[in-house]
Amino acid sequence: MGTVWDIERWIDAAALSAIKRFYPTALTRNISLPLQEIFYHLVRLVEQKKLKLYWEIRCPECFSTVDVKDLYVATGEELECPLGHEFELRADYVFPVFEISDEYRSYVIENKKKQ
Repeated sequence: MGTVWDIERWIDAAALSAIKRFYPTALTRNISLPLQEIFYHLVRLVEQKKLKLYWEIRCPECFSTVDVKDLYVATGEELECPLGHEFELRADYVFPVFEISDEYRSYVIENKKKQ
């Protein structure tokens, strides 16, 4: 069974890689913790300014990304995806996506250099 330290190690490894943004489900492939627990800890890392949380809006027809917002968006808005599909925004078209903050990435890189 995974631990929150496994989440932190995954984030640190991602900070040393080319990963720009990631979904909480990416961690479930490597860490045996429930998605809800992983999401909870990722939000705690947002509070600690290690991560940033964005909300990705996807088209329900083609699943392409329509927009990425830094605040959760209200439903009901009429949108159009890059491929021309029009749809009314619903909560199940909005997905959390995390980004490692520049400051934390720099911190991890500097610590790695010192080792």
